[in-house]
Amino acid sequence: MSLVERIKRYQTYNRSRKIKAFHFHSVQSNILFKIVPFLLHCNYPDLPGYVNDADCPFGIYRFLPEEVVDSELFRFYFPDSKARNIQTDSPYSKNPCIHSLKTIGSIGTIAQSEKSDCDFWVSIRFEEIGSHGLSLLEKKCKAIEKWALDRGLEIYFFLMDIDQTRENKFSSAAEEESAGSALKLLLKDELFRTHILVAGKMLLWWLIPPGLSEEGYRKYVSALIHKRHLHPDNFVDLGYLSDIPKAEIFGACLWQLNKALDSPFKSVIKFAYLELLLKHKTKILSLFSTKILCLVTFPDKLPKNELKLPLSQIDPYLLLARELVAFYQKNKIKDEDTLIRECLFLKTLEGTQCQKSDQLKTTLALMVKWDLLPPNHEQIALLHNWQYKELLSTGSRVHAYLLDTYNRLGQLRKTFPDETGRAITDRDLSILGKKLFSFYDVKENKIIYLHTLSRKVMAQSDLTFHAGKNGDALAYYIFQGTPQIHSTTINKEALIKRDTDPIHLMIWLTINGILQKKTRLHLTKNSLHFHLTEFQYLADILIKNFPLFNFSHIPPEELLSPEKVIKALVVINFAHKLVKGSQTLQSTIITVNNYGEYFLHNYTTLVQLKNAMGLLLSRHYVSRWNNNLEIYIPEQPEKYYIQKMLENG
Repeated sequence: MSLVERIKRYQTYNRSRKIKAFHFHSVQSNILFKIVPFLLHCNYPDLPGYVNDADCPFGIYRFLPEEVVDSELFRFYFPDSKARNIQTDSPYSKNPCIHSLKTIGSIGTIAQSEKSDCDFWVSIRFEEIGSHGLSLLEKKCKAIEKWALDRGLEIYFFLMDIDQTRENKFSSAAEEESAGSALKLLLKDELFRTHILVAGKMLLWWLIPPGLSEEGYRKYVSALIHKRHLHPDNFVDLGYLSDIPKAEIFGACLWQLNKALDSPFKSVIKFAYLELLLKHKTKILSLFSTKILCLVTFPDKLPKNELKLPLSQIDPYLLLARELVAFYQKNKIKDEDTLIRECLFLKTLEGTQCQKSDQLKTTLALMVKWDLLPPNHEQIALLHNWQYKELLSTGSRVHAYLLDTYNRLGQLRKTFPDETGRAITDRDLSILGKKLFSFYDVKENKIIYLHTLSRKVMAQSDLTFHAGKNGDALAYYIFQGTPQIHSTTINKEALIKRDTDPIHLMIWLTINGILQKKTRLHLTKNSLHFHLTEFQYLADILIKNFPLFNFSHIPPEELLSPEKVIKALVVINFAHKLVKGSQTLQSTIITVNNYGEYFLHNYTTLVQLKNAMGLLLSRHYVSRWNNNLEIYIPEQPEKYYIQKMLENG
């Protein structure tokens, strides 16, 4: 097969991935594949992403803005812009700096969902734009990210130097997120097997046959150029993947376990892939990117018994899931093959509200065809109507799988040669270990995170409160759903949690994503000593002050720094107890630290409260003047008196 034929096969495959994305969500895809590259390609004052500096680099090689974004689409998104007026000088760069713009991840695959964010890999050469130019381009990208977010689309740009990437020396936010040495080659493997070329130059990798060594790859590329079969300026050379040290993969396991704290569906698939790699017997690991390479541009290199798929049917996530299921079935490791099926299905359901949607129908058909449909798919399809206990049970299974697998791989790591054991650094272990410790560890006065599917999935549309006697004490209950109007009995099956401290109950609901802004609160008609409006006010304050914590976004340097409180909320006399001077003032302080841990402390006197607030100020610089402390006193006859006591001490 000639190079021209291989290039045509790749172009057909890349086009099919884009078509899948457009079929899934045309509006989202217009932004990702047309508007985003257009905004990167131009710089004009009335367009998003404009940087008012003549030194700002922009533009994508070989991008045709007028063809990709026609006048109708341009006017739809930018009705007031003068960038395309006849009198306006061209807003496009004469010296483009972006060699290649690619998505990396689930876009255009079965795993894409309405909640999928999109990571763009922006291949540039740092030496061409310099450090000042890099800073300006980052500023431009941040402005475009904000513009997209305002339209409900979460996108991120990773500015990657071509030469550093080829040598696996990443120096971007991608490395920051991966805690340095723990990813690198696996990140490149994911790029190769999942990317869609949005604009610019094709990756040279697609034209290099599998099975070469690093030296063999360099010789092969040199020969192609020497014989003038290809011109190097027409492609982006990000290097080759011939081998990955097993200790590198262990580091990525630790990193992926951290990612699971926020997005466990996708992490299970990736974690299983890492186990598959580590269990491989040969020194050269059979990466899945190599399988995709063979299917797309080197079908002649596939084993004779391997099915040669039509290019439109090559779906990286679907094929990987199929291989993982076969791996677990062969190795007879518990019921992990079923869990893989379930997590792939759950990933596709994220954000899909309608059970009869075209996306769900397409997903079902594909998974039936590839024998990947989980046995309980009908129940899983009703995810948004699940009982709380079902959500919790499935989440516990996912976290148990992740921890069990991590323990299995930890034992396997002990068999590695000594020289590979240093591939993950002590710094990485500290960073990644601290995240896990913050999530899973139990400490005094700490508010515990649930081991859930996803804190975003846990959100409830309706919650019902009940206050009643539990022995001699007053207890507070929270139930899933709305109260039964004609019944005074409590539906024990819908019970989420019981607590003697209502504030602890409310903050626990908030940090675990069960109580969110859209949640409607209700009250059973036989509740004792209970004012729903005050709980609604408290809920609003908690949600405003403590948004869902994203563990994957904690900067590495923060995890290496000492623990410190970054925000606090003081709730005073929530129970409306009679205040007899400063000796009987009841209060609660809720804090969150830089590791994502929440704590709750109760106080019974004004002196205790003021001492605690003094420590927050002196040790952590937390105060109302620093805008990281809020004080809430519910409406009550003694509110003014409490405020004066607090001010005067």
